[in-house]
Amino acid sequence: MARREITQYFDDLDNSPLTDNEVNIIRFSIDGNNYVIDLSEDNAAEFRAALKPWIDAAQPAPTQQKSSGSRQSGPSAAAKRERSRAIREWARANGHDVSDRGKIPASVIEAYDKANS
Repeated sequence: MARREITQYFDDLDNSPLTDNEVNIIRFSIDGNNYVIDLSEDNAAEFRAALKPWIDAAQPAPTQQKSSGSRQSGPSAAAKRERSRAIREWARANGHDVSDRGKIPASVIEAYDKANS
């Protein structure tokens, strides 16, 4: 049996239906909260016009960069891979079901640490 999924967009302000070509997906942030709103071309223009005085008076926020100060580094990537390999090997030998890749369950890591401490 064939299956077709159709995505239908609606303007979040007036609930009018929008086609893929008509929808304006607008992302914005204020007070540390991120938002997304789907709007028609007209409502998107109104939204942008309403914010224009504040945007014009504002400064772009700097992008966050890693500090160049000294900080303690954790284990290297190679050390992390080796630890994961050892945990998986131990887990299989001790009856735990673990995948070859991906996140190792916390319960398995705890059991490994307890058995090897």
